[in-house]
Amino acid sequence: MRSSDDEVVFTGMGQISALGRGCTSLWEAIREGRDGLRPVQRFPLPAGGPSLAGLVPGHDGPLPDAEPPYLDLFRRFALDAAREAIDQARAGDLLGAAPSRAALVIGTNTLFDTVPPQELASAVATGLGIRGPQICVGTACSASTLAIGLGRDLLDCGAADLVLAGGTDVLSPDVFAGFHALGLLSPGRCAPFSDPRGTVLAEGAGFVVLERRRHAEGRGAAPLASLLGYGLSDDAYHETTPDPAGGGVARAVSAALLDAGLSPEAIGYVNAHATGTEANDAAEWRGLGQALGDRLARVPVSASKSFLGHAQGSAGVLELIASLLALRSQAVPPTLHFTSPRPGCPSDPVAASAPRPHRYQAGLSTNSAFAGANAAVVFALPDQHRGPRPAPRPVFVHGAGAVGPHGVGLSALRGHLERGAPGRPEVKPFALEELVPSADPRRLDPSSRFLAAAVASALGEAKLQVHGALRARSGLMVGSSRVSPETSEALLESVRTRGLWKLSSAAFARRVLGAPAGACARLLSLRGPTGTLATGAGASLVAVACGAHHLATRNDVEVLVAGGFDERGAAAGGGEGEGAGCVVLASGPGSGPAVRLAGWALAGSGDAAAAMKEALARAGVDAPDVELVFGREEGVPRSLDRARRVDPEAVLGRSDSAGPALGLAAAYAAVRDGAARTAAVFSSGGSAACAVLLQRCS
Repeated sequence: MRSSDDEVVFTGMGQISALGRGCTSLWEAIREGRDGLRPVQRFPLPAGGPSLAGLVPGHDGPLPDAEPPYLDLFRRFALDAAREAIDQARAGDLLGAAPSRAALVIGTNTLFDTVPPQELASAVATGLGIRGPQICVGTACSASTLAIGLGRDLLDCGAADLVLAGGTDVLSPDVFAGFHALGLLSPGRCAPFSDPRGTVLAEGAGFVVLERRRHAEGRGAAPLASLLGYGLSDDAYHETTPDPAGGGVARAVSAALLDAGLSPEAIGYVNAHATGTEANDAAEWRGLGQALGDRLARVPVSASKSFLGHAQGSAGVLELIASLLALRSQAVPPTLHFTSPRPGCPSDPVAASAPRPHRYQAGLSTNSAFAGANAAVVFALPDQHRGPRPAPRPVFVHGAGAVGPHGVGLSALRGHLERGAPGRPEVKPFALEELVPSADPRRLDPSSRFLAAAVASALGEAKLQVHGALRARSGLMVGSSRVSPETSEALLESVRTRGLWKLSSAAFARRVLGAPAGACARLLSLRGPTGTLATGAGASLVAVACGAHHLATRNDVEVLVAGGFDERGAAAGGGEGEGAGCVVLASGPGSGPAVRLAGWALAGSGDAAAAMKEALARAGVDAPDVELVFGREEGVPRSLDRARRVDPEAVLGRSDSAGPALGLAAAYAAVRDGAARTAAVFSSGGSAACAVLLQRCS
């Protein structure tokens, strides 16, 4: 059991949105019943279609051509919101004195063909003086909610003393056209649970400063509220349509309550994802009913999107900030534009034009996304404490999967590495349907095929069948650096041949960083916690470390598959590799030789030595006892000079996520088969350094 001093609190928050710049502007608009939705002037729209959006005032007209305008807006929005949060937390001096002890986790749905997502995070971190781990979360519209949960975990595992967590998104013509092609846009103002049906797109940025309570109080910062818990899940249902039964929402909410140590009776308000679309609102209501039971009939449930519009990857944090402002005012925000209830409408949607006074201690905010990723957070007044947390559990590796130039499987990977001669870097052809009989490879891009094959191979190697109740307790944490090049080209080709407003809705739906993880979850029934993270080189190891911490510290998950993938694309360079690798993590030893994930740690970019030192300390292992080390040759920490070195990418081709993941798979095979008792895998590049340690148990 951990003390309340270890709890995580909010000490600052900042936002910029359709309601203006600053938290004061946001709350004033909510108090006045004034939304930020207006006709789009930034870019031309087709006649007769939806025309409203929640654009940031002052940036809602045509954009200049001098610099990539949407990239410039992304940075401006992020830095504006982040600086407000840092100022409120009075954390500027802390960042200046110990920049490597501050971390950034940023969720977004914005993707640029020329700028990898982790570089977006690094650009924001550089502007703020943050030099600790920098992680970009790519789970689309639930991204910033997951970012807040991961921020809590970075504090929990000691990777940082302060975390800036949130999200940023800008509204561009291609995003508007994609939602239009999917038929999801409203002809009028966003009216969740009511009419007209459909959503209104928006943009903006929001960030919160997270700290451990004892750290905040030790430097004289007053907690604004407590972050009691968070939960994740995957619908494992469809690319864009939520599970109509609401099971994914129910699992995320139940996991958040379990993490917080609260019963449904403790929740006094729910800020729903509530996009305004018929499918989302009804499914979410069913899911909330499953998770909250009878309590739901007595809890006000409102939708901030009626004020803000749907701010995509920044939606979750903006809605949480609105909820925190409401909690501190002891009120609940209304759902604007509510005329009459639709089927699946809350018992009390707070249908009004002004906040309602309401006394409560704790609230819940939920978000859902394309590819089925759900996230929920439980927040409370600063003097509220979460229930007892379980003691950390050991994490074991039950199996590993590998797809690459060697083909599929561990034995082929080890043979390829032992031969040591670089060959063609492309993935050797394989039949996915032999590994996943339900898969139709023609409907999957290469990234999804690689990942699904690696995960299926790993589960098979672990002799683990995911069915029945285990489906809800089995998750997937993935590292990636870019959207599938094949999918990106398909989307561009549809625009070239048919025009922007008739683009391929299928390609648009798959042009989400988390789409391959969603496809894999659907194929293999992985309905537990899910996430897609980008840090550049080593993203797969970061996913493994985050997944291991999630598994070790919670009771809502039994199995978590973690790893990463890369797809070369037609324009790839000669030495650029591709493939996928993963490990099956579980909370107990398997039937074969017991291999434990004994240590893991994150640090700032380029600081693999610090990450390895922490991973060794966590495992209780001295550096001379490490026999094998896997990673890029130029980055091996000096403490491991005595170990035998293996650089998988020298043989398989350089690949940011697949390379370290394949190295981890090979390390697991070596430890399992007795070639080494202890092996380390590390990555020092990208926007976060990471190290993990595998150890064979007696």
